[in-house]
Amino acid sequence: MTSFNEIAGSLLLFFLVFGMSATVDIHMLVAQLKNAKAISMGVLLQFLLLPLCGFLVVKFFELEQSVGICLLVVTSSPGGSYSNWWCSMFNADLALSVTMTAISTLLSVIL
Repeated sequence: MTSFNEIAGSLLLFFLVFGMSATVDIHMLVAQLKNAKAISMGVLLQFLLLPLCGFLVVKFFELEQSVGICLLVVTSSPGGSYSNWWCSMFNADLALSVTMTAISTLLSVIL
């Protein structure tokens, strides 16, 4: 049986992601989908450079197996709400961040 803290944490995360995503107009998302340069760069960095950096850190620092596997899983996972939160905090391009989160999440199923 799940505890109250687990349920509350999941609900708070849902409302955080929903709240930030709801501030982005759908027309802004469509405009970002046409921004091929930014989307291509984000996909390249998310699925090639970040996992490579994670692999190099594991090899360079000779991390123990459990820590190395955790780091590789984290660096190989798609971006998420945390990047959207940072973009929101620093008034960056939230529409691009939400678009990249959606695209990387969908592509992670294939890649």
